[in-house]
Amino acid sequence: MIDKMKYTFDNLEQQTKKIIKAGVKFCFILCIISLIILLTYDFVIDSPHLFDIGIALFKMSSLFSIEFLICGIVVDSLKKNLI
Repeated sequence: MIDKMKYTFDNLEQQTKKIIKAGVKFCFILCIISLIILLTYDFVIDSPHLFDIGIALFKMSSLFSIEFLICGIVVDSLKKNLI
């Protein structure tokens, strides 16, 4: 199973890899911002709105990073007519 995943990632086109890497980096930055907001909520301001914003941003960044990965693999497979 892991070998099949490695094979899939190794055989992606360079442009697809570039897009996936850029998307995951962007989501990682959003995740760091959400963690900063949650730390601000925990240590500085005790506002429920700040907590909701931090959690929503964390969920969104996690979801988008998974979507970039899955959609990149699907688009690459469609380009190669594997699906």
